[in-house]
Amino acid sequence: MIILLRVLHVVLGMLWVGTVFFTTFFLSPAMADVGPDGNKVMGAIQKRGFMAVMPLIAILTLISGFWMYMRAGKEFMSTPVGRMFGIGGVLALLSFVVGLSFIMPSMARAAKLMQSMATVPEQERAARAAEAQRLRARGAAASKVVSVLLLATAIAMAIARYM
Repeated sequence: MIILLRVLHVVLGMLWVGTVFFTTFFLSPAMADVGPDGNKVMGAIQKRGFMAVMPLIAILTLISGFWMYMRAGKEFMSTPVGRMFGIGGVLALLSFVVGLSFIMPSMARAAKLMQSMATVPEQERAARAAEAQRLRARGAAASKVVSVLLLATAIAMAIARYM
């Protein structure tokens, strides 16, 4: 059971960290560079379930990690190794909360605004586009915070055994 949990935790953790970094530093800036066509790409990504799969990957990573941590016992948690794994777990949980609280709602509202552009009167389009841009900027800033938190998480997990 512990081997399965560890494999699940490490593989899903790599997917979570890698996807957040790719999206934050490559995909989102590239979509912004191409302008309105970037909305088509985001729509296609959302249609494939990205907004549902990423939180699921994060949740499964967190659950498997916390489960292994709890199975290790209180004695382990009070060791330097256990404390470092604990720090990594707290950072991962914090990154999940930031992502769920800021990134997902901002990006979902921006996408909804952009999808409604064809049905709104011409005089409202500029205001909706500006609001969508503001929401995307908020999501992008939160993505950078999550990236830093996940990097710190990965570092804590990588060095924990050597504490």
